[in-house]
Amino acid sequence: MILKICLAVSATVVVFLVYVATRSPDYIISREITINAPADKIFPYLNNSKLAEQWGPWREIDPQARMTYSGPDAGVGSRASWDGGKQLGTGSATIVESVPNQRVGIKLEYVKPMNMIQDAEYSIKPSGSQSVVTWKVQGRNTFPGRIMCLFVNMDKMAGGMFEKGLLNLKTLLEKTN
Repeated sequence: MILKICLAVSATVVVFLVYVATRSPDYIISREITINAPADKIFPYLNNSKLAEQWGPWREIDPQARMTYSGPDAGVGSRASWDGGKQLGTGSATIVESVPNQRVGIKLEYVKPMNMIQDAEYSIKPSGSQSVVTWKVQGRNTFPGRIMCLFVNMDKMAGGMFEKGLLNLKTLLEKTN
């Protein structure tokens, strides 16, 4: 009887691991918002790590996080690093591409609670007197990351943070516009 139970449990584990192995490791999470402001008013808040802190949702999520900045204030090489509490962990965000009033590319490197690298992008598309701002992140999950994503909806969790940040950005810019 115990042998049958062990075989059934082992078979279940094998089927589960095969299922996880068939899941794509690639992911993209993206959100957008329309802001009543021209691209040249929005761009500085995306292209400057210190200004991004004014609207990003991270301080609300982990007020204990310690932020440090290095490199230029804005543009390629501008870097924000954080050492957070239980929510943010430890990592950095470095601007690797900056196309004025159009796009900012960022390399995200997480150290704690796990090692992970992601590519993020902010883009701005004019739409009449408004601008559509998109916040996108993409990466590749490790095998343990794919297991975690079966139990945690990362699109909903991270996407919710993007929505909060973009709404903060909209509120900030439309208040000053």
